[in-house]
Amino acid sequence: MLLALVASGVADGFLPVALSFAVLRVTGSTGRLGLVLATQSILGLLLTLAGGLAGDRFARKRVLTASLSARLAVAVVLAATLLTGSASFALLIVMSGIYGCADGFYGPASTAMLPEVVPRDQLARANALVGGSTSALRVAAPGAAGVVVAGLGTGAAFVVQAAILATAVGCLAVVRPSAGPRPAEARSPGPLAQLRAGWKEFVRIRWLWLLTSQWTAFSLIVLSPLAVLGPAIALRDLGGPASWGLINSCLAFGAIGGQVVAGRITAPRRPALVVVCLVPVIAGEALALGLGASLAVVALATVGAGAAFGFQTVLFATAMQTAVQPAMLSRVAAIDLLGSEGGQPVGYALAGPIGAAAGAHLVLVTGAVVMFAGSVAFAFLPSLRAQIPGDPWQPT
Repeated sequence: MLLALVASGVADGFLPVALSFAVLRVTGSTGRLGLVLATQSILGLLLTLAGGLAGDRFARKRVLTASLSARLAVAVVLAATLLTGSASFALLIVMSGIYGCADGFYGPASTAMLPEVVPRDQLARANALVGGSTSALRVAAPGAAGVVVAGLGTGAAFVVQAAILATAVGCLAVVRPSAGPRPAEARSPGPLAQLRAGWKEFVRIRWLWLLTSQWTAFSLIVLSPLAVLGPAIALRDLGGPASWGLINSCLAFGAIGGQVVAGRITAPRRPALVVVCLVPVIAGEALALGLGASLAVVALATVGAGAAFGFQTVLFATAMQTAVQPAMLSRVAAIDLLGSEGGQPVGYALAGPIGAAAGAHLVLVTGAVVMFAGSVAFAFLPSLRAQIPGDPWQPT
């Protein structure tokens, strides 16, 4: 199972570089790149709640296999059309939308798998192991994608991604998980009733929905503009696809360190507050790019951003897995994903036009500064400064 999860993450590590430069090569437009990314994000978000229901209602292995197979089909189609020169803007939008739909089913089910097989007091270390293993291989994935795109073209990059996804499907096929029955509530008819139950569980945990809302803003004003404008800045000022691949690898490299540390330390007394305070650090990559820093400085800032991201990912996932009722975990994870990524489609669609009008550098700097100010304000909220019940972390 671990190999399948890691291979899936590595394949996703190829996607930002390969897809971004495929769109830029076919259309030459950052605005159209934003539309492609927005399509993928919107459809993924629309299917996230369905993915949460599926993850609580059906065998999670089956849900994960279907998601991986759909993403494999997309990679094969993109590889074939890009290699033959028949790819079009319309095709790229359709394929990115299918990929997003598959991701919508994958995220909630994969999040809920770990607590089924790992004891509560080992969740932090297990999250760190899965995340760290994925990040370790993602260090090479974006850089390799940049090199493949620069040397062989975007079609070849999707060939590699298809091979990795095929490996993930194969690894998952040999897994024989225990087939315990689903709780009666999860099997009952009425998806709306099930979603209402998941929503009640989500809003019951105040620190959870506050952190989700913070990430919604972060996705809108930092992550989405970075995904759209970052490749264009790299192409114009930093040396092209290989440089953007290196920057993405630095993000993954930093995440390894952050995840390893998070899995080995004694529990922070206020994990939600730590997560809030790490968000401005994660914005360091956007700030460095926006300020027109050299590739070396951007890479260094990105390593720091990755470390903060990896650390807070383990803290947040472990706290959520501990606090949420197991039978509702897929649905709550889906609601969190829907909320935290809800700003991305709007951000993708607006980043290109706003960047063209105001300047890409100004957009990235403004987003980073706004998130810093907002995080300072969030840090004073009592619900985020309180201790979270339970102690899933254990000192080494």
